[in-house]
Amino acid sequence: MRIAIDENIFIKGEICAAGSKMLENFKPPYFATVANRIKEAKMTIVCQSKTGEFGAKTQKKETAAHAVASGIADAALGMDVGGAAYHAAIESGVAYIKPTYGTVSRFGLAANVSSMDQIGVYAKNFDDGFHVLSAIAGHDENDGAMYPEKKYGYNADAIDPKSLRFADSPEFKLEKYLEAVYAIISAAEFCGNTARFDGLKFGHRSQNCKSLDDMITNSRSEGFSGETKIKILMGTYVLSEGQYEKYYHKAMQIRRLAKEELSAIFESFDLAIWPMSETWVALANLTGCPAIFAGGKIVMAKEFGESKLLAMGRSMIV
Repeated sequence: MRIAIDENIFIKGEICAAGSKMLENFKPPYFATVANRIKEAKMTIVCQSKTGEFGAKTQKKETAAHAVASGIADAALGMDVGGAAYHAAIESGVAYIKPTYGTVSRFGLAANVSSMDQIGVYAKNFDDGFHVLSAIAGHDENDGAMYPEKKYGYNADAIDPKSLRFADSPEFKLEKYLEAVYAIISAAEFCGNTARFDGLKFGHRSQNCKSLDDMITNSRSEGFSGETKIKILMGTYVLSEGQYEKYYHKAMQIRRLAKEELSAIFESFDLAIWPMSETWVALANLTGCPAIFAGGKIVMAKEFGESKLLAMGRSMIV
């Protein structure tokens, strides 16, 4: 199979800028674990696709999803950042699979929001997508947030889609808070992950400086886009003294309650289906549950419920 990967996934010796001037000339000295596993599975990496800064939304014609839709690749690897994968899937008319958090290694992925970052798969159909996912999933000692299973098999052949119990747009009490909670937590973690880009050890180094402080300030000012700076400032604010309890701590509490509410739904149903929107994409990312995006719908299952998603996905129009 021919595989495209987003440019925030490292390929040894190739520029992996993650869509940012901060890393515009960065050539990683190693392959991301998922890239190595693609090669081990006798699949071929045919191109790197553009992303927005650190994985954010970018233009349709440049995405990994478009590489699949146009036939350049049979499938592609990318990460959902702030709904980037959901937008790309809709715009390109392909499917996206977001696996259970902690089942696919992020080693060699430019970090964005560590508690939610998870590499997923774009494909024209779910059988191809889950075939690629089975090749890249499995424990990696280089990623400390992973489950211990060495391999994952996704087999829906024994599952009759008609036997699956699904909740169609179930009521969710915390719905109105999900996007705000996602924004607060993602800004806080993004702020921490981008602190390393100071012009000294990592990233763009400004030539317009007279002191160490000038170099750090100017390097970050020149290297980050306006949108990224706003997100860093927001993260700094919600983690600051006097605001931490009011924003970040409260967001983490609501995140826990949202996970409990979703788990309660899965006590009665195998799958939950919602219209594709920022709200439900935020829920999938906040809870770490697996999900598939296709045909204007997002379908979620409880952790490790990917085989049920595959059975459901076979009957969906991409």
